This record gives sequence, C-alpha cells and structure tokens, in this order.
Amino acid sequence: MLQSNADPSPALLARRARVAATLCLMLSLLSLLSLLSPLAPARAESAATAAQAERWAGMSHTSFKHTVHADLGSGLCFAQDRHGFLWIGTQAGLVRWDGNRPLKYVADAREDALPDNYIISLHLDSQGRLWAGMNSGGLARYDAGRDKFVRYRASPTGLRDPRVAAMADDGQGGLWIATGSGLDHLGADGRFTRLGDAYGAATLPDSGIDALLRDADGALWAGTRRGLFRLRRDQPAQAIPLGGKAGLPINSLLHDSAGRLWIGSRNNGAFVLAPGAAAATAVAESGPQPTLHNERISSIVEAAPGEIWFGTDGGTGGIVILDVARHSTRRIRHRSDTPDSLADNDVLAMFRERSGIIYTANMVGISQHAPQPPAVATIRHLAPGRGGQLSVTSVMDAADGKLWLSMISGGVELIDPHHGYSGQLAANAGLPPGRVLTSVAGPDGETYLGTQHGLFRIDAGQSRARHITLPPRDEEEVWALAIRGRTLWMGGMDGLWGFELPADGPLRLLRHEGKSLGDPRVTTVLAAGDDVWVGTRTGLARLAPDAVEVIPTDLSTPDRLPPGYVSSLLIDRQGRLWLSNFGTGIVILERTDADGRRRFRRLGIRQGLPDSGANKLLQDQQGMVWASTDAGLARIDPRTLAILPLGPGEGVQVGTYWANSGAVTGAGELVFGGLSGLTVVRPQALSGWHYQPPMAVTRILLNDKEIPVGPYNAGLGAKAPPLTVSTAARERGFSVEFAALDYSAPERNRYTYQLKGFDHHWVQTEASSRRASYNNLPPGDYVLQLRGSNRNGDWAEALEVPVRVLPAWHQQPLARVAMVALALAAGAGLIQARTAYLRRRQRELEAMVEARTAELRATQAQLETLAYGDPLTGLANRRLFTDDLRRLVAQGERGGGACALLLVDLDHFKPVNDTHGHDAGDALLAATAERLRAAVREADRAFRLGGDEFAVLLSQPADSAALAPVCARILANLAAPLPHGDAVIQISASIGAAIYRDGDSHEQLYKRADLALYAAKAAGRNTWHLSP
Repeated sequence: MLQSNADPSPALLARRARVAATLCLMLSLLSLLSLLSPLAPARAESAATAAQAERWAGMSHTSFKHTVHADLGSGLCFAQDRHGFLWIGTQAGLVRWDGNRPLKYVADAREDALPDNYIISLHLDSQGRLWAGMNSGGLARYDAGRDKFVRYRASPTGLRDPRVAAMADDGQGGLWIATGSGLDHLGADGRFTRLGDAYGAATLPDSGIDALLRDADGALWAGTRRGLFRLRRDQPAQAIPLGGKAGLPINSLLHDSAGRLWIGSRNNGAFVLAPGAAAATAVAESGPQPTLHNERISSIVEAAPGEIWFGTDGGTGGIVILDVARHSTRRIRHRSDTPDSLADNDVLAMFRERSGIIYTANMVGISQHAPQPPAVATIRHLAPGRGGQLSVTSVMDAADGKLWLSMISGGVELIDPHHGYSGQLAANAGLPPGRVLTSVAGPDGETYLGTQHGLFRIDAGQSRARHITLPPRDEEEVWALAIRGRTLWMGGMDGLWGFELPADGPLRLLRHEGKSLGDPRVTTVLAAGDDVWVGTRTGLARLAPDAVEVIPTDLSTPDRLPPGYVSSLLIDRQGRLWLSNFGTGIVILERTDADGRRRFRRLGIRQGLPDSGANKLLQDQQGMVWASTDAGLARIDPRTLAILPLGPGEGVQVGTYWANSGAVTGAGELVFGGLSGLTVVRPQALSGWHYQPPMAVTRILLNDKEIPVGPYNAGLGAKAPPLTVSTAARERGFSVEFAALDYSAPERNRYTYQLKGFDHHWVQTEASSRRASYNNLPPGDYVLQLRGSNRNGDWAEALEVPVRVLPAWHQQPLARVAMVALALAAGAGLIQARTAYLRRRQRELEAMVEARTAELRATQAQLETLAYGDPLTGLANRRLFTDDLRRLVAQGERGGGACALLLVDLDHFKPVNDTHGHDAGDALLAATAERLRAAVREADRAFRLGGDEFAVLLSQPADSAALAPVCARILANLAAPLPHGDAVIQISASIGAAIYRDGDSHEQLYKRADLALYAAKAAGRNTWHLSP
C-alpha cells in the first residue's frame, strides 16, 4: 500500500504522462470542433453558391447595348472625369458622353481649341484635370471652367515629340508623358523637364513609348516596340522578359486589384507579371485551337476582381475573358444572328467606368456591358458553333436535371445546366413535324408531350416517342397538360380531357368538358386538390368533381375577372389562385364571398408591371411570384403585392416571352422561355442597384447662346456664379439641360427640377428631355435645383444653379418711388390706366407663352413625322413598316389572328423618270400613295419602303378570296392615267401577297411576299400573285 507522500515509481509517472497527454489532445480536438462548427453552414452555403455559379457558365450570353452615332465611332481611348462624364478619344475628335447625347470637340485654328482630331490617349490626373494626347498635335488640357483647351506643343523646351501615346501621374502634381521619342515630364509648375533621364529613359530603345504605368512606389513601367522596361530613379532601365522572349512590342498595360501587371503585346498575345516576379508569363487561351498567343491586344480591363478582359483586333478577334483563379478563358465574338452580341470583332478600346459598366469602342460607335451578379443568365444559343437564336415555346425540368426545351422550329432540345447541349428529340426520335406545345413528367418516370399532331409519350430510360391514340378525340393539337396522382389532364381547342394513367395498358377516359367551360379553347390547366382550374382564350373555369364553374368576366368592375387569354395559372403559398393574361397582366383570386361571388385583384402597368401582356407565372423557394411579360420580367411580393420590374439593367436581355413557357429547376432556378432566348433567374442571388449617380449640368442656353457648364459642375452649389438674365434677355430666358450619370439604363432614370423662389413644387421631366426652361421671370435671385435618380428611382443629391434676373428700369427702387409719387399726384385716372396697361401686358405675355408652346408642339410633331413618315408621299416609312410588321406577327404567334402583307412595285418606273423627268416621277409616287390609301380600308396601312416600292399591311384577312378584291382595286387605281403638264403618264403595278401562317417570323412573311412579287413580275406584270 502506497502512502500519499511516497515518491511515485517511474512506471506510474509514465502512465500519468500518457493520460495527461491524451486528455490534452481530446480537449484540443473538442476546442477545434467548437470553433469549426459555426463555419460549417457558411461553408456549405458558399459551396452551394459556387455550385450554382458553375451551372449555365458555359452557355451564358454576354450582352452588349450598342450606341451607333457618327460622333462616337472610331474610339481609341476612354476616360471618366470627376463629374462622371465619359470622354472618348476618337480618330475624328474628342467626345463627351452623358449616356444620352454626345458633345464633340474638334480641331480648330484657335489657340484654345484642340490642335489635332486624332486622339490616341486620355488621362485624368490627381487634380481631376483631363488631358488628351494626340497623334501629331502634342498634348492638350481641358479647361472645364472655360470649356476650352490649353495646348502644349512639341518644341526644344517642351515636348520632344508631337505623338503622345500615354500619360501617368508623377505623384507630385505633375505628369509623365510617353511620346514617340521617349519619356517626357511636365512638372506641377507647368514646365517641361528631362527628369526621365534620371530614371534611365535615355537608355530605352529609340522607337518611343506606347504604354506607361506608374507603381505606388514611384517606379514606371514603359511598354515600347522593343519590349517592356521597368524604370526606377538613379537605376538603369530593366528589361522584363515576356514568356522567355525579349524585345516584343508592347501595346497596353494594366495593374489589377491584386497587384498583378497585365501586358498586351502587338503580335504575341498577353502576359502577366506577378508581384515581385522578374519575368512575365504568357496568358494561355483555353480550348482546342487557341489563337491568343498570335493576336494583337488593343486594350485590357479588369471587369471584376479576378476577371480580366483582353480586347483583340486580330483575325479571330473579339474579347478574351480570363478567369484568373480557374486559369480558363472564353471568347466573346460578334454574331450576325444576335443583335446584342459584340458589335465588332475589331475591339479598338475598352474601359471600365465607376459603376462597373464595361465600354468597348468600334468603328461605328460604342457598346456597353453591365456585369451582373449571378442572378440572371441569358442563353441565346445551344452551343457556340450553332447558328440561330433560341426561341423556346415551352420548358420542362426533367427528373435527371436536364431541361427539355420545345423549339419554335419544332422538336425538343435537351440541355444540361452543367455541361450544355445534351441532345435532341425530333422526327428521327418519333416526334411528328411541327411544334411541341407542352410537356409534363409522368408518375412512372415517363414524359408526355403535347404537339400539334397529338399526344406522345416517352418511357423512362427511352429516347423514342410513341403516339398515344385517343379514340374519342378528333382534334390533334394538345395545348396544355397537367398530372395529379395518376390522372392526366389534357387541354386543346376541343376542351379539357381527363384520363386515368394505369401502370400498364392504355389510357382510360375519365371526363371531358367542352362548351361547358365557357370557351372550349383550353390554354392552360392547373390541378389543385380536388379542383382543376382551366384557363381558356377568353377566361377561367373550375372543375369540381361533380360540377363546372365558369367564372364571370367583367372588364369595367375592378374586383371581377377581366376577359382575356389566360396564359398560365399558379397557386401561391397562401392558397390564392394567380393567373396571367394578355391585356390586363396578372389577376389574383383574393377571396370568395358567402354568396359564392369571386373577388379578384388586378396587377397591371399602373401597379408596376413592365407590360400588360403577362405570359408565365412561377414561384421561387422564398415564395415570391415571378412573371414573364412582353417587356421583361417582374417579381411580385405576395404579401405586399409590391412589384420589382427587371429589364436589361438587371441582366434580363430577352424582351418578349412565350405564353406559359417556364419551369422551376431542382436547384431552385426559374427558367423562362422567350422569343430570343432563355432567361435563367437565381432569385437568392438577386441584389439591388445602389449606385448613386453624380448629377451634372450638360448644357446651358442663356439668351439663346451656349455658355460653359463647368462652373456649375464644380460642387460650388449656390456659390457658383449666377446665371444672369439681363432685361433684354428676359423674354428668351434660359434653359438648363442636366443628367444623372447612371449609364446602366439611362432611359429609366427619373428627373425633377424646381426653381426656388418661383416654383411651389418639383416639376417632373422626361428622361428623353431633361431640360428646365424659364423666361419672363420677375427680377430677383433664385436657385435652380436639379434632381436625378438611378435606374431604380433612388434620388441623387440635388445640384444647385444660382439664377439672377435683373430688373428693368421701371423695376428699380428709385423708379418705383417716383412712379408711386406720380401716381398719387395724377389721381385715380392714372391708376386705372396703369392697371389696364399691366393687364394688357399680361395678356400679351400669356399669348407669347401660348405661341411658344404651340411652336414647340408643332416642332415635336414635325420631328415625329420625319422619324416615321416619308416626306414625299406622306406615307409611313420603312422604319414604321418594320415595327408594325413585327407587332402583327407577334400577335399572330399569340393567337391574335392572321395578317397579310402586300408588296407593291411599279412596273417600268425608271422610263418615267428618263422620259418625263424626276418631277414627273415624284408626282407619280405621290399619286400612287393617294391611290393606295383609297384602295384599302382605314384599318389597313400603306407604306413607302423606298424608290418605287410600296407595302400594305392588312389586318384579319380571311383567305385569298378576301385579298382578291383588294389587289384588284389597287391594280385598277394605279393603272389610271395621270396627267402631268402636257403629258399623260400611264403605268401599271405588280403585287406580291402573303398571308401569315403559324410559325412565320416577320422575316419569313416578308420573304414569301417578296417571292410572290417576283412571280407576279414573271407573269407579265400588272397582276398580283399570292404566296402558297
């Protein structure tokens, strides 16, 4: 027995040590687990977000908004000043862009103008001053206060070369200037020095410097035509190897947010120099046939941390986007079949402005891309090599995670969100020709497809469809399918059919409702509990187990169901029925009274929907309801019914969607099928746009003369020099144009203004005008307050412009005292005379205001006529013709009825000009327009497409028999002789006609009419021909 004070044995000490070590280890592990356990959900959520970001990555379309303008073409460089204006240096001048209107500065002989139009570099210095480098004009600084330029010429004591390719701050208020002869320095005192020699610039190749950057430590990076060099004070120039090569010509440089230096070469692609590295490595392009290593890099931008864009202008062309973390690239190119693709594969310049928008320049204008959070993706094409945009009439999310897309051209395309295009179901897979109108997954893994030629089934694990014969049914088209349990509900133009789905054997008919639905033309079906809700082309019905309820419609009563085409149905988490329709938007069944009367709530344009044509309703995992419309998407909060519209600014690039085309994926994404692509929405990733745009005055007219806006954008507010309206200028007054410089969607920015001391309320103005105008103001001091918002309607801080209106001589204080004394002496008679004069003067001023208003309205009407009318004939022009044709074809695609197109071409028109002169030809064209108007109905419209080509759009033609009298009248009217001077002109015409048929695009309809016109010409002219 051991005593307590006895010394322990060595074995006992060893055991105690092992036990203590084990306990310490266990405590450490428990402590580590307690620290890691809170991070597990966050890591899981982060992993889920990353996984979702991987989905659709290979198929997502990068969309651009294009601005084509003569002043914006041939851009070579960009800069953004401290006020937020975007400046573009082009080959034909310097342009200021406010998102709405370009303002161009060109070279002039004046000393305060640009010396050269060819701008190759722009720079904003640390003091906020804008500098422009020219190809042969040296350097110019923009003086915003005077709206003039200060020139810096090449001279023995100034610039050594007139070509200024790049600039960089020197950290002390001066500039480093890269020229065709090397490195120059302009001190803060405005004097040129040869400070560059202290940085080893004298040892650089004599080919000049094309790119220049300055490090935070003051070192310079100089890109020359014979390599990249690092310049440090009192050290020789250090040549940087690029991918193991030396002497490569350098075109562009960029420092990214991680401190890496990106280098663009003239002929050998791009390189990256890591911080502290001695040599740069080449950027490798992904894919089986990379070409980046042989291309010219025109510019480089960091679109987001870890995402670098390289603009190229080589044979392959376009933009190469590098994901730095994944070491992978993808290339963006122009596609002729996609209007919002990259405008041109020759990318002249790129720039990232402060809100994150990427601008690119090409020969005809500029394009902008707004990088979006991963909330919205647009799928335009099934695969990079496949032509034609997607037009998806219905969507189904399959059990294996693939999406089944029914195409406007027929068949079903299968896509895997992770891997892209997966396959196709078409005629070779057992499907009939024509469209698949709807699809639904069955209870045993099978899939049912409703087509224009009946019902088809694809069994689980199979890839071939087989036709299902439904003996009681004569109609072929299947427009709607829904399954609940083992009951299949099928809708078509002949009503609603219910079939039992046995595990084996044929379908068994359970129920059929036709005219009892109020309208047998079924468009959508929703099985909910024991009820089946049925949407038709004119309204809504409910099938109970033993009854049918047709919901009464009433457009004039707000809480009744409005009539219209019901495109989709949905039950929200509160159990309310939602429906979308054409004409109203969204309708919600809010309650049912004790007497059975249904009470509805309508949501339309007035409540915030982008358009009154709603196509598909979906509900996300948070319970929010989403709607596709004919003008983008909308998210509706079911609790408050607050509507958030989503358009191009939020990344929704598909403008119009198909009725009832959409699905919710297993990953919680919402997928909507549109006429020009597929929109994928990740609701949990949606974030608001909180960019606060700066307000800027863009133009001031005082007494009809333009004055500089710089002093009013300098942040002085009411302390800025006032706009002084003299007595002589009071009638003309002044106008101030202004803008909120949110470039993401400038058409959605909102604007108001108020002249403090005159206006009692804020005055709203349209985003297209943004102008505050005043005249005949009483004398005094005022402050004009200008407000603008971002695209979400969040107001920026108001901009203030002081205004002073000088008094007339009779409004001076001494003159007023004298007038009062004279009035007292003259008596009541003079007072009455004065009163009459003032009243007459007031009437004159009011008449003047009314006249000016009438002039403005007349001018606006003339502008609209010029935009959409043909000045010679008074007919609508080709621009309006294209809009009307697209609208009528879109209505036809949604079941809105047919339309017909007549192309009219005058026979032997050229001899009329040659024989009688062009005035006779013009008279004949004008007469042709009048005769066309007389030959068609008021509901139809005639157009002049150009030359002697005319067109007529006919709405609701029944058939070819209905066209015959119209064409006969046109031919007869046009064949009538036309007296002109001493001559009589006799001419005939040929007509090509085409009637819209299902599946026609507006281009196809036009092509058919054009072929028919050729047939009429070939048949001997003076006749008409109908396209088969």
